[in-house]
Amino acid sequence: MQISKIIMGGMRFISRSTAGDVIHRAIDNGFNYIDTSPCYCNQSEEENSESWIGTALAEASYRKRILVSTKCAVGNGGLELGDFNPSGGFGVRTAAQLRQVFNQSLSRLAMDRVDYYHLWTTHTREQFTEAQKPGGWFEAVDQLRSEGKFDHVGITTHADNDTIIHFLESGRFETVTIPLNIINTTRMRTVEYCARNGIAVIAMNPLAGGFLGKNPRLAELAFEFLMGFDNVHILPGMANTTEVDYAAAMQKKYAVPLRTTEAVLAEVNSLINPTEARCTACGYCMPCPQNINLGASLSYYNLFKYMGMAQAKQAFVEKQWEEGLRLDKCVKCGLCATRCPNHLPLMDVITQAQDLLYAV
Repeated sequence: MQISKIIMGGMRFISRSTAGDVIHRAIDNGFNYIDTSPCYCNQSEEENSESWIGTALAEASYRKRILVSTKCAVGNGGLELGDFNPSGGFGVRTAAQLRQVFNQSLSRLAMDRVDYYHLWTTHTREQFTEAQKPGGWFEAVDQLRSEGKFDHVGITTHADNDTIIHFLESGRFETVTIPLNIINTTRMRTVEYCARNGIAVIAMNPLAGGFLGKNPRLAELAFEFLMGFDNVHILPGMANTTEVDYAAAMQKKYAVPLRTTEAVLAEVNSLINPTEARCTACGYCMPCPQNINLGASLSYYNLFKYMGMAQAKQAFVEKQWEEGLRLDKCVKCGLCATRCPNHLPLMDVITQAQDLLYAV
């Protein structure tokens, strides 16, 4: 079964019953892949995204039409390795730990196998090296796959292009899940690498954590942009059936691209339309010594400052768990400014963004 263009994220479900409604509606609309993890919606061992998905897919007519993907992480979800946390799926660094977490997922899902398993939240080379150690993550995954417990392996990351491509050059992954949307195009080099090498790209945060959906035009542009890439699959987190229906409408409308992706981004820029030069999230300033994704961070600043979107600031503040958006960690070393193709005064821009985005 090939992955559909639009797929399902299992991170934003509200309850077991509403999750079932969303999943069934999505499958009936042809969305045939669902992404979950041990920590999504984790209220208890019985109430969590994996168990809710299991309930929704207990009916064979739905299970046979969808690819199920879950995952676990060598690290702590950020840049560190951290301690073993089986309930959340973090710190999994031995074969025994991985088998424990994997079996936990199967139990919650009420399944004897899944279709995809992912090396989750792998943001640094240190984490990837840890996964490669004898008796570690990859060794256990290879064993489980040989036992028929899943068919495909992917990786999920917020790293910079060089680091992601280093991961992919290992030849171990059929998919890579990365943040990608109309205000965060900093990983386009990864998309191009994957297109050349037959690796499927799963675009997480297609609506930038949902806040692009607050502006009807930006929401549609977000789908139009991603629909324009042959090797990209769009992963929105759907909380209700209305969101499923909207995604289905976008898939139908843009099944055949009406414009180039460059034209879509040009419209996005025209909506912001400031008189001063601004960051376009091209990504050429990366990597940052402090692991800041400057283009992504300044995209929130642009929408808040130039379009007056209060939701952009709110989303930025709520996503401070993501290391790449920790703009407060900037030490003003100036390296990004030396790389900026538009020669922006980035030290001044960063200061202004910090003042606006972190102001109470």
